[in-house]
Amino acid sequence: MSQPRLIAYIELNQKYGHGYQGHIVMEGRVDSVIDNEPYGLDDAYIGCVLVIEEINKNCGYSYDPYSIIQIRGDAIEANKRTDFTTARVAKDIEKGHGELTVPLPDTPDMQRQEIDGKQEVVFSARGVVITFYLTMMDDPKNPKAKAAMMRYCQYLANRRYGQPASAIFDELAKKDIESGINWIKATFGKYVSNQNDLINFVMR
Repeated sequence: MSQPRLIAYIELNQKYGHGYQGHIVMEGRVDSVIDNEPYGLDDAYIGCVLVIEEINKNCGYSYDPYSIIQIRGDAIEANKRTDFTTARVAKDIEKGHGELTVPLPDTPDMQRQEIDGKQEVVFSARGVVITFYLTMMDDPKNPKAKAAMMRYCQYLANRRYGQPASAIFDELAKKDIESGINWIKATFGKYVSNQNDLINFVMR
């Protein structure tokens, strides 16, 4: 089936002047903004994923959210002092690490692109998990990051990792950052078969 072009932007929330909004654009059919509140980066991202999945379900399409969600560079710049996940992403961008700190030989988890003259950032599903992990390591008291990583560990436990979620989480927390990222890459490759299900579980 031929699919119209669909892009989901995560932008600076225009209604509130801070935070994020989702902006779904389907060629010739949809131009919808989700701006009910100044969302954090993680909430805006999962909101766009859910809308894309609903479009797939209702229209019989097969869009991959992780190839069409683009985060506006100006929104990252505007929110990096107030949103911790954004601060983590901005740090990697400023350091020139397009791969979330550790070079990835297979596929980048964060790509910077210039689209229509604007700087955008595109995450893979694995990149979302790594970003939560880096946020948790930078700020162990960050509740959203810690909860997301605990749910990732629960996801692994549900798929016969061989340990309960709490033990998996403790194993991860003891690792240095490079080892932790490599562990996420390894477990993601072995245990994650459906990226949408994983992200919905981790970010619920």
